[in-house]
Amino acid sequence: MLVRLTVRRFFCDRLSCPRKTFAEQIDGLTERYRRSSVGLKSWLKTIAEQLGGRAGERLCHQLQVAAGRTRLLGLLEAPPVPDRAPRVLGVDEFAFRRGRTYGTILVDVETARVVDVLPDRTSETFAAWLREHPGAEIICRDRASTYTRAGQGSRPARHRGS
Repeated sequence: MLVRLTVRRFFCDRLSCPRKTFAEQIDGLTERYRRSSVGLKSWLKTIAEQLGGRAGERLCHQLQVAAGRTRLLGLLEAPPVPDRAPRVLGVDEFAFRRGRTYGTILVDVETARVVDVLPDRTSETFAAWLREHPGAEIICRDRASTYTRAGQGSRPARHRGS
């Protein structure tokens, strides 16, 4: 679909102004520096949230929408971090870049929502997060001993390994 949109363009005649032209924006349809509509951005963001990078890219290819995994993942925003940890906290490591950079994802197991993403997978970082966000009664984790040490060092919480 091609939408032809006519907007007003404004010119600045001050020599000290770094921008020479300004384009009018249409609320709910256009944003500055965007090459697609606000509606398409919303669709792509939903695809990224539900499917992630590669699966979302495959769906976009089937829908004939030009969006790769990098563009999809770039639309994601960090979730708001609560003051207190959820009662049942899930913790696991994941790869930002396989074999090179790893992080830790924290999930509220009862609501299946991401609580926070930590920049690495060390026990010190996880323990610091637990000290700043008290309230976790149960920590669900895999068999990695890193998260066990972090949970035991911060406060008494029950651990469930898988």
